[in-house]
Amino acid sequence: MNIIVFIKQVADTEARIIIKNDQKSLEIENKYNMNFFDEFAMEAAIKTKEKFKDSKITACTYGPKRSIEALRTAIAMGADQAFLIDNTNLESDDSLIVAKILSAFARKEGFDLILCGRQAIDDENANVGVMVAEMLGIPHASSVTAFEVVDSRMVRADNEIEGGIESIEVQLPALFTTQKGVNTPRVPLITGVMKAMKAVIPTIDPTTLGLSNEDIDLNSSGIETISLEPPQQRPPVKMIDGETTEDKVRNLVKALKEEAKVL
Repeated sequence: MNIIVFIKQVADTEARIIIKNDQKSLEIENKYNMNFFDEFAMEAAIKTKEKFKDSKITACTYGPKRSIEALRTAIAMGADQAFLIDNTNLESDDSLIVAKILSAFARKEGFDLILCGRQAIDDENANVGVMVAEMLGIPHASSVTAFEVVDSRMVRADNEIEGGIESIEVQLPALFTTQKGVNTPRVPLITGVMKAMKAVIPTIDPTTLGLSNEDIDLNSSGIETISLEPPQQRPPVKMIDGETTEDKVRNLVKALKEEAKVL
C-alpha cells in the first residue's frame, strides 16, 4: 500500500511574530515545527504500515528549504521517504494553487491512501486536503476522530459532523484529514532520529510536475493580502478580593453590574 502524508512546517506557538512595516508580511522568529494536526496523520500512516507490512509511507511538503526539518521529523517518526516541493520562487497563500501542486505530486508518485492534518495552525484554512481529493477525483473524509484501514480496499472512520459523530466506510483510494483524538503521535526513537539525520531528501521544482503555467500563475490567484493587523490587546485581569467565598461572590456580582455592565 502506497501512503502519502502531506505535512506543513509552521511557526512554533511560542515563536515571536512581528508584522513588518509594509503591513503585508511577517517577521517570524526562527522556531518551526511540524504542523500539530499533521502529527496525527503521520501516526495514522505508521499504524497502517504496522498492520500492512508491505506499505510504504511518503511524506511530502510544499514550502521553503527550511521545511526539510519537518520532513526529517516525519522520517524520524517512521516515514520511509520524503520529498520537498520547493516554493522559493512560487510562494503562495492561495489554497487552490497549493492543492493543484500537491495533487500533481500525488498523481505522479502514485498512491492508495492520502493523509493530512485537518488544517494548518498558521493560516487555519482547512481547505487544501479536501481540494486535493477533489482534484484527484477520490472520496475524502474530514476531521476524522477514528481511523482504521480494514484491508487494501476499505477504511472505517469516524468524523465530526454538526451535533455528533458519523461512522463511515470509504473505498480506497481516498483521502482523510486527521484531528486531535484520532490517535496519540509517538515520540521518535533515537534510531529514527539518526536515520532522519542521514536521510537524503530530494527537492522538487513544482514546475516539473506537469502543471500548466496558468495553474500555478501567482498573478491569477484569487487571494490578495490587503493588510495584517495584530489582535486587540486583552484587558488586564481583575482580581476579586474578599475574606470569604461569599464576600468574593458579592464583589464579583457588583463588578459585573457596575463595571462590566453585563448584568
